[in-house]
Parts: sequence; C-alpha cells; structure tokens
Amino acid sequence: MEAPVSVPEATRPPRSISFILFLVCGCLAYLPGQMVPERFEVATSFGLCILFFGLTLVLRRSRRFRDYWPVFFSYGLGSLALLLMWLCEAWPLHWLGLSPHSPQGMAVQKATDALLCAVAIVVPLRLAQVDLGSIYWQKGKLKLGLLLGLSLFTVMAALGLWQADSLGISRERVLSWTPWILLFILANGFLEELLFRGIFLKKYEPFLGPHLSNLATALVFAIGHSWVHYTTEIVALLILTFIFALLAGYVMQKTQALWPSVLFHAGADTLIIIGMFAGVKT
Repeated sequence: MEAPVSVPEATRPPRSISFILFLVCGCLAYLPGQMVPERFEVATSFGLCILFFGLTLVLRRSRRFRDYWPVFFSYGLGSLALLLMWLCEAWPLHWLGLSPHSPQGMAVQKATDALLCAVAIVVPLRLAQVDLGSIYWQKGKLKLGLLLGLSLFTVMAALGLWQADSLGISRERVLSWTPWILLFILANGFLEELLFRGIFLKKYEPFLGPHLSNLATALVFAIGHSWVHYTTEIVALLILTFIFALLAGYVMQKTQALWPSVLFHAGADTLIIIGMFAGVKT
C-alpha cells in the first residue's frame, strides 16, 4: 500500500477536534457490544465495518484529510475483529463439548477470541503491506520490556493471590485452575492490548502527540468497562481501569512493544479471574 502524502500540520484540524473525533469513533467502534441488544450485535458490527472501511477509502482520496485514513482503517480492523469473535468464538467450545460457564470453557473461549482478533488485524495489515511495528507487534526495547513486563506481572499476580486469600478461596482451588487462569489472562491481555491500544497509539500520535494519544485510548478502554457484571462498584472500577490503561499505554510507548503491556494486563486480570472462576461450576 502506498504511503500517505502528509499534509502540513498547520492545515490540520486543531488537536482538540481530533481528540474528540477519535474518542467518539473509539466508543462507536467498541461499545455496541454492550449497548446494542444481542440479536443486533452482528448486524451492527458488520455495519460499522462497512462504515469505517468506507471512510478509509474516502479519506485516502481526500487531499486535506488524507492523513486520517490509517486511523479509520484501524477502527475498521477493530470492528472486523469484534465481528469475527461474535460469529466464531463459540465453535471451539461446541467441538470440545465445553460449557462457556466453566473455567475451561471461559479460558478456551478467550483464547479463541485472541486468535480471531490477531487474524482480523494482522492479516489485513500484511496484505496492505503495512509494517507490524505500527501496532507495536515487534521486539521493541527487549531489556526494558522484560524488566517492566515481568515485574508488573509478578506484582499484579501476587495481589491477585492475596485477594483470593482474603475472599477465602483456597490455594488448592487456585492451583487446580492454574492452566486455565494462565490461558485466560494471557489471551485477554493480548486481545485487549492489541484491540484497544496497539492498533491506535501510533496512529493517533501525528495528530495528538504521545500523551493525548494515550489519554484517548485510556478513556475508551475505561468507558468500555461500564457494563461489566463482576462488580457493583462501577465508579471505583472505572477509575482504577482508567489509571491502569494510562500505565499500560505508557509501558507500550516506552518499550515500543506490545508484549510488556500484555504481561502487565495479564497480571492485573488475576485480580478478577480468580473470583470469576470461584463463582462458576468447575
């Protein structure tokens, strides 16, 4: 795919306009899954794919707004990933005879989602001959990534185990779930870091700079957790999720790689998933 012809920064809309545009489009791309009735999810996601990919083609032909097409291409990829997940995520559970309400089924379903997300995003980028470094799919700063990723994973996982103790969940139960916990948290960490941050941070930076880009993705990520069912303390959750999202985005920008943030995210998910597993049938 040919590189876009850059438009002088002086002729671009103000940063505030781009920030609001990206925030609205990010919410539009990712919130229908929570807000739209289940029977309309596939149709809505399919419509958003058409909308965002259509806007991508229009913007590539526009002289003034040509620089925006990679951003809207990313919205299209995100919508495509959600569409594939909604269409296909249940197939492996059916083939394996697993309940989606068991630890095994939850973990396998999340791993399926992560694989479908990777296919929906990476394959079109490679076909378009776009460098995967544009979504942080690269080694990055290896030593710094190892230090931050493993340290943050260890700290967050330790907090998850401490929380499990405080909830009265025995170490034996947690140990029996370990393979499924690891599969779930690593798959979910990869899925959400790629979907909410990896495909957007570098696309936003020419318009917003690194800090506002991180803020825009963090807000969408936090808002996307408004409809969760695993806690009634929604306000506290949104505040903590927003702070976490800012940190995860900073780690990704600092290490120039996806995987350290994936490890951080995976460790943080232990605070949630052990309690979720304890509430379902094994």
